[in-house]
Amino acid sequence: MEPDFRALQVLAEVSLGIVGFSAILIGLSRSKKGFSKPDNFRIQLLTFSAFGAMFCALLPFAIFNQNNIDLSWAIVNWTLCLYSTIGLLIFPRRVFDLRREGYKDLFPFKIIALQVGILITIFILSGSMILGLIDQKNNFYIFCLMLFIVQSTVAFIRTMFVRVE
Repeated sequence: MEPDFRALQVLAEVSLGIVGFSAILIGLSRSKKGFSKPDNFRIQLLTFSAFGAMFCALLPFAIFNQNNIDLSWAIVNWTLCLYSTIGLLIFPRRVFDLRREGYKDLFPFKIIALQVGILITIFILSGSMILGLIDQKNNFYIFCLMLFIVQSTVAFIRTMFVRVE
């Protein structure tokens, strides 16, 4: 079963739109001192998630081949799994470092649980697709990309409206 290329195209366009729109707004709101550590972290998380969604949405256009669909699914699922692993290795540690530095109010456990939970969910689902535990790969792959978009949207909203005092 090939992925739904129309859905992937829409996801790529949405994630690119989030990156572009947020870059403009964040650039306009930047002070002369530069970004604070929490804002810098949230911008990096936003960018990581949106570019992850965009890259993983565009990858099937280049990879999928009628002759070897199983190999194509393996490549895109491994890419998704590795990308979420990179996020899990970087962002939880950094957010807890920011909490220790005195930014507990900016990073409550509910937000941390949401953002780390999204990365864990993507990791588990992509790993399950790699292991063949999930048959509906198309649906779950698109769901994982939508989770990346939710994560980048949350980071964008928090960057714009929850500011360092």
